[in-house]
Amino acid sequence: MIRPRAFRFAWRGVLRTFREEANFRVHLVVAEVILYIAFVERVDATSLAILFLAVGLVLSLECLNTAVERAVDLAAQREQQPLAAAAKDAAAGAVLAGSIAAAAVGVAVLWGRLFLLERIFRGPLDYVGLALLAVLVVLTVRPPLQKE
Repeated sequence: MIRPRAFRFAWRGVLRTFREEANFRVHLVVAEVILYIAFVERVDATSLAILFLAVGLVLSLECLNTAVERAVDLAAQREQQPLAAAAKDAAAGAVLAGSIAAAAVGVAVLWGRLFLLERIFRGPLDYVGLALLAVLVVLTVRPPLQKE
């Protein structure tokens, strides 16, 4: 049975992580650029699926890292505790390991194409696509608006 409330809570968590965690936005910008290159270069469906899985892995790990950090901060109540620091470090290490793996996937799929980036600019519509990508990157990186 599909539970719409559960999806609403999940999206709220993703959006909150987007608003509050700069690293999540950095990972999202890298994903935007990589996926843009993949689409422009007409990467085959299997490689594109692998890229999406790698992106999903990193963004999921970043959400989990945020959850672990919040839970540990709540439990430790701002006291310096070695186990709290170890838990947070391990969660951050998971993001690092996932990011390295995702970078390896990106290199494996796009390596030969990265040296041919001048082919991205084949016509006027390609410049429009690049401009839209730039706008998307700016909207992703900018600090989120704070509610007063």
